[in-house]
Amino acid sequence: MRTRPRVVVSAAVLVVALGWAAPPPSEAQSPVVALRTNGGIMRPGDCLRLELLALDYLAGPLSPQVTYRYNTPVVIRDKEGTETTSTRAAEVQRPAGPEVDAFNRLQLHLLDDTFCFGQGGFPGRYDVEVALRPGASGTPYMTLRTCVLFEDPDAPAKTSGPGCGFLVRGLTRAESDDQLLFDADLPSGGFYRGAILRGGTVEAVLEAGISQTGTHELSVLVPASSRSAAGVVDLVLVEQSGLVSSTVSRLSLPPIR
Repeated sequence: MRTRPRVVVSAAVLVVALGWAAPPPSEAQSPVVALRTNGGIMRPGDCLRLELLALDYLAGPLSPQVTYRYNTPVVIRDKEGTETTSTRAAEVQRPAGPEVDAFNRLQLHLLDDTFCFGQGGFPGRYDVEVALRPGASGTPYMTLRTCVLFEDPDAPAKTSGPGCGFLVRGLTRAESDDQLLFDADLPSGGFYRGAILRGGTVEAVLEAGISQTGTHELSVLVPASSRSAAGVVDLVLVEQSGLVSSTVSRLSLPPIR
């Protein structure tokens, strides 16, 4: 009469033990690494500052290489001498950086700060790609991406073209003490992580609480500790499936009501 209950209890204990032995999701999945910039909207005179932010430990050695891709205007003249303006794809690739033995969790690493936007530059989308290779050449172990928009208020005409696939433009309102809503261009079905940085220090890691709540609306749950301190912060978000990042720089968090 007692044998059967003992077997059931033992099986239950076995299932629980196996559950505890399973690796946590963060260890089972690939490491998540973000790109931090000094903003998503660039204007004449701005230089893009690009940093790697490791949200998980990333083993090396790895050599980062930065590539910028954008459209540039080209003037086409027909046989009658009539000129029309079109665009062509342009690419600027930096030399591969020195090998890094490993990126520790929450480590910041400066990649480049020399790509600048001049007066009269071509407005539109600028894609940034960082290939992390196990050497100066070869197949990348991981490729990180971000996108910024260059806007020139003195441009003669507004250029039309595709925007960024993922770009958080700015804060629209505080829905509650811990929920902030942002205007954003979003990929479908995105799954996000993020971090709040104050200067060069990671103040909080956002493992959950980031979700799309509208066509161009992203909801972010922010820890109360980050909203209680004065000053500005950077909010770095990364869509994990594509490792595409966006940064809201110099964000003034609304105080807790």
